[in-house]
Amino acid sequence: MRNGLLLLFLIVASTGGTISIAEAGKVPQSVLDKAELATRAMGQQVLEGNFGVALERMYPRWKKRAAKKLPGGEGELARRLAEIPKEMARQGISMLKYEVQKPTSAHEVVLLRGEDRQGKAVQMYLEWLVFVPTRAEYRVIDPETRLARKIETLGFQIALNKKGTPEWYFIDGRNCTIADLRSFFPGLPENQKLLGLPKVGGGEIGGAR
Repeated sequence: MRNGLLLLFLIVASTGGTISIAEAGKVPQSVLDKAELATRAMGQQVLEGNFGVALERMYPRWKKRAAKKLPGGEGELARRLAEIPKEMARQGISMLKYEVQKPTSAHEVVLLRGEDRQGKAVQMYLEWLVFVPTRAEYRVIDPETRLARKIETLGFQIALNKKGTPEWYFIDGRNCTIADLRSFFPGLPENQKLLGLPKVGGGEIGGAR
């Protein structure tokens, strides 16, 4: 058992970027910047009508859970996402903007416990989790009056990155409860201020054109 844990620790350590619990809380600015850029890149694709990117970049464990809730599994999930542009057009909805703001907070998640060569206990976090606020703006055409209204939604993306890799994956914060989040990442702060969830909301805005 000890050899297995040691091997696992050495594999993780060789990827670089992991830090010990003693260093927890010191999230590099570069991590926040990369999370923001990755969220903006995904948002731009959604703005261009490529809703399939939401499935491609969905956090794997979250995708697996979402697929299990549907009779057709991941195939049905992909089908529903592909139908979003058509459904929006049918309802007279078009996305005008997708804005990404500065991250509100970040945490280290997915704890690995192992031993070093001397048999000393070592604990390492394997992933970064970053809360990135977003704002989307839509134009909605009333089917009866044909008048346009503008609607905004305030939400956030939960950007996740395995340390030592360039890839970022996401969970839509508007579709994820705190209980959902803690079921995946039980080590997140209990204190709401330390957790740092962005605000969620939205409504009609003036000046429709």
